[in-house]
Amino acid sequence: MPATQMLLEKLNGTVPCLLDTSTIPAEELTMSTSRSAANSGLSDSLATGTPRTSNGDSLSHPYHRTFSPHFHHFVEQCLQRNPDVRPSASTLLSHSFFKQIKRRASEALPELLRPVTPITSFEGSQSQGHSGIFGLVTNLEELEVDDWEF
Repeated sequence: MPATQMLLEKLNGTVPCLLDTSTIPAEELTMSTSRSAANSGLSDSLATGTPRTSNGDSLSHPYHRTFSPHFHHFVEQCLQRNPDVRPSASTLLSHSFFKQIKRRASEALPELLRPVTPITSFEGSQSQGHSGIFGLVTNLEELEVDDWEF
């Protein structure tokens, strides 16, 4: 969204909200060919990259995600314009969304860890001449700025 459009929305008093299958009007949803099932409030696309659907849309597109009612309420509270009405961080920590996430952590964790490389792969790539922390420090000392690829 362009910065000028965002400024106009703020000046008009538009209240921001999460975009997903529960907040997009039904007539717009029918234009999309597929929808995802409800999740715990986390985005559907937790893997690295942005996978695409058959029609070319990103899976993180609002047509393809559904956030939980607990997450919608949490975001709504965080976006209160009046600071006196907005809950404190400590109050938000006791919100039902966090209780829901704690209950469902075992379901979400494997999806979050899928892109992680096992540490055994890292150990095999280290030089055999050094061991432990000493070897790591030595490798960092020998590292040249030119070795970095951006």
